Amino acid sequence: MSDGRTSQPQAAAASPGWGGLARLLGMKPGELADGRCSVSLRVGPEHTNPYGAVHGGVVYSLVDTAMGGAMVSRLNPNERCATLEVKINYLAPVAAGELRAEARLVERTSRIGVLEARVHADSRLIALATGTFYIQGPTPSAPGV
Repeated sequence: MSDGRTSQPQAAAASPGWGGLARLLGMKPGELADGRCSVSLRVGPEHTNPYGAVHGGVVYSLVDTAMGGAMVSRLNPNERCATLEVKINYLAPVAAGELRAEARLVERTSRIGVLEARVHADSRLIALATGTFYIQGPTPSAPGV
């Protein structure tokens, strides 16, 4: 019997959505559950801006990857998704430590998914995000075709 959740980072990392950028940045998959996904990253000098803080693009990439995982966990086998938009509130700078993004699916229709994510540096909330994903599936055939 399954509760719909798995803590198999290897399965997440092997999925088609775990692309080269996630690996390049050093992201590590966490829990992948029904409509939820977490992703972490150990901050290194390659992740910082000229002021020594984590670059906002790194935080965005972490959020987008976590949201994508949460969305993919709720797709049918013949569907795929793409990010339409993400809005992030950066709440605090981070210079070192581990970042962890936790995303969850808020609502899903046949073609749109709305998600939210929180990013923590250790136990401190550093960013809040909302995102919209497009869900693409097979085009229904016209009657009689």
